[in-house]
Amino acid sequence: MAFYGLLALVLESTWLAGLPVETIRFDFVLVAVAALSFYQEPLRAVSLIIFFGIMSDIVSGAPFAVSTISYLVIYGGIRLLISKISFQGGMALVFWMGIISIEDKLVSMLLLMALTGTADYPSVMITSMPAQAVLDAALALVMIPFLRWYWELSWEKITKPKGLVLK
Repeated sequence: MAFYGLLALVLESTWLAGLPVETIRFDFVLVAVAALSFYQEPLRAVSLIIFFGIMSDIVSGAPFAVSTISYLVIYGGIRLLISKISFQGGMALVFWMGIISIEDKLVSMLLLMALTGTADYPSVMITSMPAQAVLDAALALVMIPFLRWYWELSWEKITKPKGLVLK
């Protein structure tokens, strides 16, 4: 998962940085944070979320710790609601990923306002929130099943012979 996080950040900050537009972007790390929050045990999830947050903060132009705090708030919110929400199905997953995306933008906006002392961020972030939530929800439909398969991979599973081949 650390390799996934690094690859996701490289893609997000280089080749896919301006896609589809500058204020709305593919957020592979946020989808991974949501998947970890929903499906992984707390120790593994929190350690990976902190790693993803620190790496995101390193490549981000925002003050350090904005991404880490935002991801941990998302994790905490999901874990508080995990027994009360249905997230397994496709449409429920889309809905919750949209909510998680909006929560990420709101937490980031509040942290940026508190850390910088300016109120320039709400107008930009609020106008892009709905489109970003739709993009993140659509991305989650594809990426969460992939991530669930990916984190079960091990070197033994990759290199294990699939059976006896006779010639």
